[in-house]
Amino acid sequence: MNDSAIKNYATWARRELISQVQRRCARYGILEQGSPDAKADAIDGRVLTAQEKSQRAKLLSLVAADGWQELVERAAYTWFNRLLAIRFMEVNDRLPSHVRVLSAADGTFAPQALHEAMDLPLDALDREEAARLVQAGDDEALFRLVFLAQCDELADCMPAVFSHIGGAMELLLPDSLLRAGGVVEQLVTAIPEDDWREGVEIVGWMYQYYVSERKDEVFAGFKKGKKAERGSIAPATQLFTPNWIVRYLTENSLGRLWVLNHLESELPQEMPYFVKPDEDHETGFRRVSSPEEITVVDPACGSGHILVYAFELLAKMYAEAGYAPRDAARLIVEKNLTGMEIDPRAAAMASFAVTMKACEVDSRFLRRGVSPRITVLERVELESEELDLCPNMLKRRELVDAAAHLDECGSLLRPTEDDLAAIEGDLASLAGGGTVFASGAREKLARLRAELEPLARRYDVVVANPPYMGSGNMNKWLGGWTKDNYAATCKDLCTCFIARGMNLAKESGYESLITSDTCMYISSFEKMRKEIINRTSIITFIDTRGTNAHPDVFDANAGWVLWNATADGIHGSYFKLNHPIVEKEARLLEALANPDCGWFYLVKSTAFNAIPGSPIAYWASSQQIRVFENPSAKRWGASSKGIITGKNDLFLRMWHEVSTRNIEFFATNAEDATVSERRWYPCRKGGSFRKWYGNHEYVIDWYKDGFHVLGLAEVEGRNCQGYLKEWEFKPSISWTSISSGAPAFRLGYNDLAESAGMFFIPDDVQHVRWLLGCFNSSVTTKLLEILAPTLNFTAGSIESLPIVSPNHSLECAIVETVNSCIDTAKLDWDSFEVSWGFEKHPLV
Repeated sequence: MNDSAIKNYATWARRELISQVQRRCARYGILEQGSPDAKADAIDGRVLTAQEKSQRAKLLSLVAADGWQELVERAAYTWFNRLLAIRFMEVNDRLPSHVRVLSAADGTFAPQALHEAMDLPLDALDREEAARLVQAGDDEALFRLVFLAQCDELADCMPAVFSHIGGAMELLLPDSLLRAGGVVEQLVTAIPEDDWREGVEIVGWMYQYYVSERKDEVFAGFKKGKKAERGSIAPATQLFTPNWIVRYLTENSLGRLWVLNHLESELPQEMPYFVKPDEDHETGFRRVSSPEEITVVDPACGSGHILVYAFELLAKMYAEAGYAPRDAARLIVEKNLTGMEIDPRAAAMASFAVTMKACEVDSRFLRRGVSPRITVLERVELESEELDLCPNMLKRRELVDAAAHLDECGSLLRPTEDDLAAIEGDLASLAGGGTVFASGAREKLARLRAELEPLARRYDVVVANPPYMGSGNMNKWLGGWTKDNYAATCKDLCTCFIARGMNLAKESGYESLITSDTCMYISSFEKMRKEIINRTSIITFIDTRGTNAHPDVFDANAGWVLWNATADGIHGSYFKLNHPIVEKEARLLEALANPDCGWFYLVKSTAFNAIPGSPIAYWASSQQIRVFENPSAKRWGASSKGIITGKNDLFLRMWHEVSTRNIEFFATNAEDATVSERRWYPCRKGGSFRKWYGNHEYVIDWYKDGFHVLGLAEVEGRNCQGYLKEWEFKPSISWTSISSGAPAFRLGYNDLAESAGMFFIPDDVQHVRWLLGCFNSSVTTKLLEILAPTLNFTAGSIESLPIVSPNHSLECAIVETVNSCIDTAKLDWDSFEVSWGFEKHPLV
């Protein structure tokens, strides 16, 4: 597939279509501000037909509801969607007429439909008008007429993508569609026909690239502190999932369910990413005798890539069960697959993609009258007058609020059967109401019921590439709502979907997702990890730390396949794919073929509970995990970060920037700083990799025991000290919190620490040196690979280190070695002018 051609076309086409739609808006007086009255009979002297007046009025109502820019974006994408859908269908001979609409039979830009216009089997084609245009030689108008008639024909079988003639969007269909170098001509000539024949996945890539510039705009806003408002959440979080990840997730959830129920199945031979169950597999798996019983959901389906591959696997299951292809295609769409999405444009493409996949199995599928179950989750806002007529909903204010933001929270909303019953009750009470408000409430509740029904169900298999968005980029409503409803996972939308997936999946069902990898180990997701470990079983897991699995994701990814049940003896299969992006798929396949490759691990997920914080540290050996049974460093003291000045440029200096006569180098406690007349005191501030001693570069304004720093903090209403006063100037162990490699611990005394300079202070200062020896050991380095794999060495990770109390002779030996190391490091540090202890260069 020619990715460059697809990307270049999609990004250019968006800009071109938006420009063309804006021209049509101007022509019909649909303006960003100051539009003529919706009932106007003429615009700029041009008399409108009755149909044009009706269409214009509908479009103006959309402007009033969502804004002019949103209307332009929506119209541009509507025609982009329909053009590429028809292009895919004509190249793959899926159009019912078998006549190409955009190109000639030989692939050139000479629409076959223009030459056969009078013979086209399109019921909506105005043949009298077509004959007139043929006679007049007006190919442009004829093409417009034929194109709309083709959309009309497809509207019955694909209502999510196409509409019947007379729809309001027709008014914004661009002019000059046959123009050389235009959107249609470039669609035909810029993208090779072979790309369209590779599969319907091309429409997903087209959408990914279509929204890429909008996504870039949103991310640029994030860098400036802007939040993701409702209209920007979808483009900011849309990612088309690479094929190998889709197959890995789906084969090890949906495929696994079928294989466990049908051990004689030959499906594993057609699933290259499938991890075959061993003798300790989940014996309490869900029992299914027929493929008709299986339910699969993608709660953030985007343009449908996962649903398309799930369809492919299900079709093979139906074939094994002896179903006829036409029955299989219909049943998969009717019974097996469900998708949910907040972006109506992506949902339309998902519906189209599933329909095209069905056409591969049943060439007459478009005539079956069956549509994919793709639910667009759009906001439903009840006015106060409408809500007053709904007594049940009045008691459900949280549900009413979430419904008004359903295009933000999407399938994270967890409606109950009671919620649906409440809506049914209010609909029944409104059945006889004839007021405007009763009619509005009835229509909105019916729409809300349709959107909530799939959210209230549970499914055998949940598969998703959920949206990625950190809480810092969420708008106020979404940030607050996720915090209230997903407290343990609210730091990112993708982790909220892990929790939601466990709720969507039936007991003993499967949940399969690709998410950010940070939730594997950072402390803010500890509760989530414990819930995963205690409520589910990790069946298989891919870890792409080092580089991400998807070129459009900024951090690495974790691919989870969870069985929504627990059982003794289940070992999960873990794949450490910290290879370059282009190698990850091959490395996964290699590990599946050769478990001794070096990046494959078999681990019981319950073992992670033995590690502080329960990180998903699958690479840790059983011996390393047992080490954590020993008392932690917290038994010997406490860790903390240093002082938060709020203004380092005001309160911190390099030591040589101030007079040494105004630096107190020998304070031993807070009282010394209180009585001293000196203003500056040594202060640790992280620094480069250096063990044992050194990085003494800064001094802090701690006049009268921090009078200036503490005074500013009080004015600003914050606490600048996270540690006890009696710790000041005491012997301690310091380190740099964020490193690019192994940790390095140093002795500190007669000084303070700034927030970037973490420190551990022993309860008994006599232990400081042997603890420093423990911290700088190779064992600690290996253990911190488990506790802090991101190289962010927090106070919590250091306090969690297991420390075995040495006997007296061993402690003395450790201290002797540590003293020697400190002396050597101090001599080295003091050999250069950067040190305040410098006397002369060693080479002099």
